Amino acid sequence: MNIMTNEIGASANTALEMLAIALQQELAAGKNKRAIDFKEAYPLIEQHLANNGSQKTACDKFNAVYGYKLHQPQFRKMLNAERMSREASGDGVRCIHCNTPLHSATVGTEPDYNTEAE
Repeated sequence: MNIMTNEIGASANTALEMLAIALQQELAAGKNKRAIDFKEAYPLIEQHLANNGSQKTACDKFNAVYGYKLHQPQFRKMLNAERMSREASGDGVRCIHCNTPLHSATVGTEPDYNTEAE
């Protein structure tokens, strides 16, 4: 049998692409769907909170739109985890109008003024 290498490459790419799509769909439909949806909605949630909106309202609207039944502690846990993750990766959310950071995972910590400048 003489199989051309181009044919193998083409069929492998097609199969590989099909596998990638199937795995991506599985992730989107499985347990990770809530995390993916929250990550997608996170910038809007932070924008809402920056405009003095409440976490309860954000949680209720997130539940209504995405069809979840998150409770306040679950929502807060996901919010804090996403903040920490984005802070670690340097991918913080910024205001769409003035480009200032909307929230930092380290908010509430005081800067160290006791360091000596040399």
